[in-house]
Amino acid sequence: MKALLSRLSRQLKELNYKEILSIMFLLYASLFNIITGFFLMVSGDTIAERSDTYRLMQNLMNMDTWGLFFIVSGILLFIADFQETKAKFINMIIGGTIGAMVLFLYASASFEVSLSLMLPSRYAMAGCFNLFIALLGGLELWKIKAR
Repeated sequence: MKALLSRLSRQLKELNYKEILSIMFLLYASLFNIITGFFLMVSGDTIAERSDTYRLMQNLMNMDTWGLFFIVSGILLFIADFQETKAKFINMIIGGTIGAMVLFLYASASFEVSLSLMLPSRYAMAGCFNLFIALLGGLELWKIKAR
């Protein structure tokens, strides 16, 4: 364990703050999607009985399917955060696209019935972040192919 912490500390010292922020941003987006997915799978059906937003979402597909999409997106982004090969960018494209689609659908359902625009705006912003990740993955893949 001490060797692992020592190696991690050495790696962090070699990175500049922009690289660390990019790692943390991707980690945040992936964990946000994973936690949302687990929430929807564990208690989504119960919440759907009381919430207009989740009822609208459940009309489109069941809550377990929503949760599965979020978890798949989050796992792909999480894996991409630690990859060093071209597969990193493919995972960013797929994970970011899935995350953006489900978050934009989530935001639109929330906009439809929300009393306040704060939560739907947050979901829409998270969808934009996921779309940004997918676009960056595509851009980096295109740069590699153009060489």
